[in-house]
Amino acid sequence: MGTFLRVPFFSFMPMRVISGIWRSQPLRACDGVRATTDRVKEAVFSILGSAADLRILDLYAGSGSLGIEALSRGAKEAWFVDISKRSIACIKDNLAGKELPQVQVIKQDSIKFLRSIDITFDWIFCDPPYANVNLGQLIDVFSVSKAVGPETMLVLETDRFHTIAIIDDLIQIDRRQFGDTVVYFIGRSDSHHRKNSRA
Repeated sequence: MGTFLRVPFFSFMPMRVISGIWRSQPLRACDGVRATTDRVKEAVFSILGSAADLRILDLYAGSGSLGIEALSRGAKEAWFVDISKRSIACIKDNLAGKELPQVQVIKQDSIKFLRSIDITFDWIFCDPPYANVNLGQLIDVFSVSKAVGPETMLVLETDRFHTIAIIDDLIQIDRRQFGDTVVYFIGRSDSHHRKNSRA
């Protein structure tokens, strides 16, 4: 009989916290999960600005690197949502040993979470598995979810082979491409119109 090799829960791809109180601390990537690269993560946070005292939601969280980056930069609260047991274990492992503010780690389908939550977030990171998630359905759910308030910034990562259509309740504020990776910055259209009218 052949030898069975135990597949580890975690891969050891080089990942780290880029800035803040945990700067340069290594993070583990969940095995088999595509992680946001340091280059993309650094660019996203440069565009977003200060995370101080914000409430963060990290959907399809994987290793939790985006939410952890926000906490390192001063966010007051972070929620991590993923359906995978391995991802949840990886997030908890990456949070272990850190002095944390308010943190929730939730094993649930991200779309079901968006439909049920009645809390509004300042920033929402969403990096779904491209092939397994209907982006049109996801945008529809975001448009009616209480998680997305008037001032919420939704950061949606996809690739250049998948396009998204922004519906009336939402507006594309910015779009950046990094190789094959595309990042959309999305907000509530009514909030954007109010800001323009005051300008």
